[in-house]
Amino acid sequence: MQSNYHYVFESPKWTGKRQKKYSCPQCGKKSLVRYIDIRNGCRYVDDNVGKCDHEHRCGYHYTPYEYYNDHPWLKKPDWHNIPIIKESKPKRQDEVLLLLPKDDVAKFHAPISTFWQWMMRECKIKLQLSDVDLARVYDDYMIGSTREGDVIFWQIDEDGRVHTGHIMQYGPNGHRLRYQNWQHSILAKCGLLPKGWILHQCFFGQHLLKKYAEKQVCVVESEKTAVILAALQPEFVWLATGGSSGLSEGKLSCLKGRQVKVIPDSGCYEKWSKILFETDGIDYVITNQMEAYEPNTDLADIFLGEATIRNK
Repeated sequence: MQSNYHYVFESPKWTGKRQKKYSCPQCGKKSLVRYIDIRNGCRYVDDNVGKCDHEHRCGYHYTPYEYYNDHPWLKKPDWHNIPIIKESKPKRQDEVLLLLPKDDVAKFHAPISTFWQWMMRECKIKLQLSDVDLARVYDDYMIGSTREGDVIFWQIDEDGRVHTGHIMQYGPNGHRLRYQNWQHSILAKCGLLPKGWILHQCFFGQHLLKKYAEKQVCVVESEKTAVILAALQPEFVWLATGGSSGLSEGKLSCLKGRQVKVIPDSGCYEKWSKILFETDGIDYVITNQMEAYEPNTDLADIFLGEATIRNK
């Protein structure tokens, strides 16, 4: 589904008028803030499309995405003569794309991390993966390791430019431990990055978009999940955001023209749906299949037999 809409909560910033609140359809209190369509004269989407201020006591939140899914017969407006208004942060003068040395990727490309040892030992047997499957994934994603045995998940874009490396510590059982860091942070502390260096993240696995130009793309949150699913289902290109807050309109721009399936972890469906719905030009399908499981469950947990169904 492609989106031509851009919705925000009604506020003086957009309407120039005092914010109004309406009766909540669920709790009946005058606490509903409605969504407005800023490409259509700041009109309300519908009387019931909005969010209740009493988030914990009521929890009502009916998004434009859900409204148009529930009302697919509604005619969409003609946007050709309507100016597009978007919130944007002023760009700093020194905000230019600066990259990490490519040599770092080759230098740390070693299969000694605790994570990769678990992949080759337990994960291989549990998921019946072959040595060929694992070797392909290891080289495709250029998985690295620190001298301490922490894994490095590199963020490399489709032009082969290294943005950063996500350093994570895993235990022998394949579960994450507390420590994590970023390669750019380490280089900055050592004085090896220029003054004013600013991080511009990309997807983990983004460099594979050119290599596998004909494959459908799947987006998940965890790098671990992307690696496991890439071994199990090589017919797709698996990308990872590197965190629940790692999905953004800017990061999604590389996926224009591709067929994309998005699989958020349980608890992130609504958040990611809104971002995708407000991003133009992405041919995507988003699934809520993980919402049946306990919070923070991802696709890899299901395949590994570690997922727990949510109590109703």
